[in-house]
Amino acid sequence: MICKIVIFIVGIFMFSACFSEKKVKPTRELPKIILWAWERPEDLRFLDANIYGAAFLAQTLNLRGDEVLPNPRRQPLLIAPEVYLIAVTRIESDKNKHPALSDLQKESIVSFTKQTAALPNIKGVQIDFDVLVSEREFYRSLIFDLKKTLPKNTTLTITALASWCAFDNWLGDLPIDEAIPMAFEMGADDKRIREFLRQGADWREPLCRKSYGIATDEPLDINFKTERKIFIFNKRNWREQDLQLLPERILQK
Repeated sequence: MICKIVIFIVGIFMFSACFSEKKVKPTRELPKIILWAWERPEDLRFLDANIYGAAFLAQTLNLRGDEVLPNPRRQPLLIAPEVYLIAVTRIESDKNKHPALSDLQKESIVSFTKQTAALPNIKGVQIDFDVLVSEREFYRSLIFDLKKTLPKNTTLTITALASWCAFDNWLGDLPIDEAIPMAFEMGADDKRIREFLRQGADWREPLCRKSYGIATDEPLDINFKTERKIFIFNKRNWREQDLQLLPERILQK
């Protein structure tokens, strides 16, 4: 196979992909295991598209006062075109100059996120926003508006704090395909939620019952429902040998 590296420029985004001279059939269904690829150079050409997908950080949007400050991905992502690909938008609120959470900011976020859906081979977009209680109304309105603007066949998912899925009830009517419960870096709720899952309890929020979000450097001592998808975060660059270290129960179909 001859591999060519192609750089696509779409608006403010840089995206790299590895193409084969052979014809490939893009994966249409989200695979069982999805790797989160964050802001660093990533070479994921080793992924088997029948087993793995990728959710890569496309941009970070910083909400500061009345502004939305975009920080697009600056690191290359090398990946075969047949791999199921999700563009992630991370949203952060400035701690020193609290965001106004205005309609203009909402419109700007929708516009920036919609651009990521137009990147090559994108099947879905994902929002990663650890909202405070005071930001929930803004976030809900944002998700409803974003859903209306996305192409018909583009999936919309969000990451969700594990506490939202286990003990809260504010996600229920959001027009999303699923919320991925992040069962890692759970802070003060860590012990409580791990015990909740170890006992075989399920997420109380139905939107959270399609997958789990885990990290390679945290214990996997919880009772997973094996039929669900697994999103995996790695604090360093992904390597093929990292996949060989995944527990067998995660790889089960």
